[in-house]
Amino acid sequence: MYVFHRFRSAIAILAVAGFLMLESRIHAAVTSSAAIVAPDFTGGSEAGRSIKLSSLRGKPVLLVIAPTPKDRAFRSQMSNLRGSFEHMAAQGFICFAAFTVEGGRVPSNIPFILVNDPASAAANYDVGNGFAVVVIGRDGNLDCLSTKPLPGQRILDLAINNAGMQALLRR
Repeated sequence: MYVFHRFRSAIAILAVAGFLMLESRIHAAVTSSAAIVAPDFTGGSEAGRSIKLSSLRGKPVLLVIAPTPKDRAFRSQMSNLRGSFEHMAAQGFICFAAFTVEGGRVPSNIPFILVNDPASAAANYDVGNGFAVVVIGRDGNLDCLSTKPLPGQRILDLAINNAGMQALLRR
């Protein structure tokens, strides 16, 4: 009986030591994960001013890249944003649109800033002439790049739960 108790204690000690080693490895992996800095772009020349992405640190940014404003995926994304835009505006979202093939106005009541050089912005995000939704966090890092329309609530969740916000909440 005494041998069994010593054996059980040794197993428990090994389990705790293994857990502590595993926890330190997980913590090191989480803290060393490299964030991807979003490529810079400029927009707003049609409105008479120039707004660079790098000047918007501290605000979440949404960039929608599409061939034309009449693109089916772009229209779908606009309808997805309609219900969540008030909440996104409360979070301070700045919305940009880049039309790679044919320019035009954004057919929505959501205020979008048009990107000055949409072809280079699309190339920087490896989109080409397709559709993409890019969510950039308050820290300027790329939080999400999707080639399919995202629900508005998902975009809002990405902004609220990004790594920078989690670090602020932990303090």
